[in-house]
Amino acid sequence: MAITQAQRDLRAGRIGSSDATRIMAGDWLSLWREKTGRVEPETLDLVAAVQIGIATEHLHPRFVTHATGRACVAAPDTYRHADHDWMVAHPDFLTSSVTDGALDTIVEAKFNSGFQSDADLARRYHWQVQHQLEVVGLDRALLSILRPTGHSLVIVDRRPDDVERLVETLEAFWWHVVNDVEPADPLPMEGPSYENGRVLDMGRHNRFRTLADRLVANRAAALEVREDEAALKALMPDDARIAFVATGQVDGQPDGRTAGLYLARDREGRLSLRYGAPPRRALADAQSWGPSADPNAAEFSLDAVLTAGWGEGRAETFGQEGPKAWDA
Repeated sequence: MAITQAQRDLRAGRIGSSDATRIMAGDWLSLWREKTGRVEPETLDLVAAVQIGIATEHLHPRFVTHATGRACVAAPDTYRHADHDWMVAHPDFLTSSVTDGALDTIVEAKFNSGFQSDADLARRYHWQVQHQLEVVGLDRALLSILRPTGHSLVIVDRRPDDVERLVETLEAFWWHVVNDVEPADPLPMEGPSYENGRVLDMGRHNRFRTLADRLVANRAAALEVREDEAALKALMPDDARIAFVATGQVDGQPDGRTAGLYLARDREGRLSLRYGAPPRRALADAQSWGPSADPNAAEFSLDAVLTAGWGEGRAETFGQEGPKAWDA
């Protein structure tokens, strides 16, 4: 929640949760200058992302309560660490882990309008939330993520090993503040991954490996096929409902049946490419294509169409196959 001036003054000479994120990210020198009074902290009054987050903060309790069925209330005050007076935290909200239970869960409210996943955001704010859990003395938090497209929750549990590393790093930074010694910027310490699901090396799976090798070997040919499909769609005459071509006689078929492919246009104008024969009722109306009689009409070669990138996005290529051969 938005803090008061008194709470802001209390934070000024201590390390808050946002400061913890900067310290773990290796941003020591600029923060040290702020904490020692050499420079003023950045003014965030005109930072759009920050102000949108403040303006939408009051919506989070409603969404959290709807998702969990448990009350979500504003945190009452700024907390100080039991052993380190210079560590403070002011959580956004508090909720309970069970219905009608004690307020034992921190709720950190975030607004995000970008393309970062829940897992990315949880990793980004990991140290901030671990700092809050350590200062307040709780073991569980919820990252409440509000987007223009919806709302989501990510559970962030206290990680003792990470908390120990966090406190040690903050102590090292705070030594520079207390002793007025200018620090260098250390390497950043990234938070852990919050991705669900395993990451597997499938090299020992024979069938998986065989198919993968085949796809890699044929990738160039597959890309060429996709380009040719797009080019064919670009060459489809605007007044055609179906355009087809016979590509040769099917091996082993003495009755003269031929293989081929056809393009079909649906009522919305979308094109699909299919292999095999077009519907027989369409063949009854088939005409032979010829160059346009219009002297101003332009005819394009396949190379010209591919070079211009025509046909991209016109329609999807369906994977279904028609009959293997045409009935002559």
